[in-house]
Amino acid sequence: MRAIGAHIRGARLAAGLSQEDAAGRAGVGYKRWQEIEAGAANPTIRTLDRIAITLGVEIWNIVRRSGRPRAGR
Repeated sequence: MRAIGAHIRGARLAAGLSQEDAAGRAGVGYKRWQEIEAGAANPTIRTLDRIAITLGVEIWNIVRRSGRPRAGR
């Protein structure tokens, strides 16, 4: 969940939005948004889709893995 939170935070900052503004536009509670960005919450696909739309990114950019793939995958 930390990687997803980091991707969301990066996209939000690139969009020039505060957490409060982004949360309001996505229909997500401000506290919940904070938890998602911190990697402390497990958002649904529906929530991730609303976040991606709000931030103007493809959902893939939010859920993709960070770093190199592990051997054998």
